[in-house]
Amino acid sequence: MFQDRNAHIGDLVIPSVDVARGSATEPSAIPGLRDSSNVAQIVETYAADSAQKVFLDIFDAWDTTDYLPALLRRLKETGIDLLVSVGHGLLPSVAHLEKLLDVGADVVSVSTSMVENPQTIEEAVREFGGQWLMGVINSKKTHAGSWEVHVHDGEQRAGVTAEAMARRFADLHVGAILANSIDREGTGQGFDLDLTRTLVEASRLPVIASGGCGNLQHLRDALREGRATYVLLNKVVHDGKHSIAEIRDYLLADSMYRPGQ
Repeated sequence: MFQDRNAHIGDLVIPSVDVARGSATEPSAIPGLRDSSNVAQIVETYAADSAQKVFLDIFDAWDTTDYLPALLRRLKETGIDLLVSVGHGLLPSVAHLEKLLDVGADVVSVSTSMVENPQTIEEAVREFGGQWLMGVINSKKTHAGSWEVHVHDGEQRAGVTAEAMARRFADLHVGAILANSIDREGTGQGFDLDLTRTLVEASRLPVIASGGCGNLQHLRDALREGRATYVLLNKVVHDGKHSIAEIRDYLLADSMYRPGQ
């Protein structure tokens, strides 16, 4: 699912779709959509535009996601890999993980549950293996120069550093870590490259840079200076500013992403 840099030359970019009550939380400006809030249409467009992975951030609580199995089955028909988060990274039980995997999820992300109920995550790893999980670290910079993890959609401080959380995820051998800077979200100022580098060094896992992308240069910076393996995108593609194919070609034009180099 998550590979090294040389093995995924065309697989660097992961678009994200925020979902509530079965629809995109904000209408998309992607050209050609019949319904700008239709999640399936948005993801199908990304898949047709060469995206190989998509992150579905389901804001709804688990008990209000009856629509999710049918949606995941439809999206799976596109051939795209589905990274799924429900209820801001909550995983109530191993059975909930199994249900998502059965209907098409390739990876299920965990964040809040890793802080509040780590025994469930550990049990899931024992039963299924860490490769089916992605650790999400939502963090804010502290005055001391480190980063503190926040849970419940960034609303609550977890009392643990991002570095420590990255090491916990590494011990569980999860597939990857999503390094999200709450400070940078929606700013368009670029990713927090120090955060990304720090979590790469702490975990030795593939790290996905998230939070703050405003232009194509920011993507290259995350992959170069930030040492990220992937980049997560939301507004820059959801608003129709750039296509996935355009971004892919921009990154592939850089010699560091050419096979054999």
